[in-house]
Amino acid sequence: MKKVVPFVILAVLGTGLGLLIWWAFREKPVDNPGNTEPEMENLDFVAADFLPTFDINEDLQVTFDEFKERYGKGPLIFHEENGGPALSAEQAFKRWDRDQNGVVDHEDLKLIDNKAWAAFQAQAEKRGLRARDWNGRYLMLNEHQDRTYETELGALKRKEVPYAGRYWKPKYLASWVRVVTPKNETVEGYGSHNNGKLFLLTPDAKLSVYDEDEVMASDLGPDTPQMQYARGITSTPFDDTQGNLELAKKCAAWGMAKEAGMLCARVLVFDPHNEAALKALGYRLEGDRFIEDK
Repeated sequence: MKKVVPFVILAVLGTGLGLLIWWAFREKPVDNPGNTEPEMENLDFVAADFLPTFDINEDLQVTFDEFKERYGKGPLIFHEENGGPALSAEQAFKRWDRDQNGVVDHEDLKLIDNKAWAAFQAQAEKRGLRARDWNGRYLMLNEHQDRTYETELGALKRKEVPYAGRYWKPKYLASWVRVVTPKNETVEGYGSHNNGKLFLLTPDAKLSVYDEDEVMASDLGPDTPQMQYARGITSTPFDDTQGNLELAKKCAAWGMAKEAGMLCARVLVFDPHNEAALKALGYRLEGDRFIEDK
């Protein structure tokens, strides 16, 4: 029995020495080198997992309400970069909503992998501007520009065009008519017909509906300024700076001030230095901001 003891001691010492060597030469964890992507507690979570995880109604986009319903369940907690604290649902959703339009869709997921966009966004934030991606064209917008951008983008999705300070379906701009109403009032506006009804859109942005047999309507022809505007606005894209500026000049000559202003606001989204558009809206450009030129 006494002969066994030295061997036991040697075995213990050998095991201890082996542990010390392993501890000294083990592979050290590498610090995060500064990853700019959203970091997740679940390290296997990637951008491609986002829609399958959070798109509850499967319409290929995630609203904040959908995101909030599942965020924080299980390991799905996103963190500040470089291992920082966990993000609230609002903070985490903002990280994924890269174009900041209120939903996360495939466009946002593409932007997450776009380092050039990330750098552009960072530069815009430093200047206090909003970064926007218009069909691959990066824009830095001040508050005036971004308000127009948001409004026009919504109208584009609804397939509407500007008129009288608001946005309308082109069908309401069918013809320019003079109408005698049931109250024997004579008014002019855009007229369109549907199922025995006359829809009359007047320059004060009021849409009235009459029974066709209760009114007298006369079409004033295709060459009125209003019909020229209707043809021009339905064929001029939001980002056609020159086309919008030319149509704005015509509107000013026709006395259509509201329409001219809306078109000039379009121009300034893509060309903030445009002197004609700035002057028409009563602005001057100081740095990145539009200042009222009093």
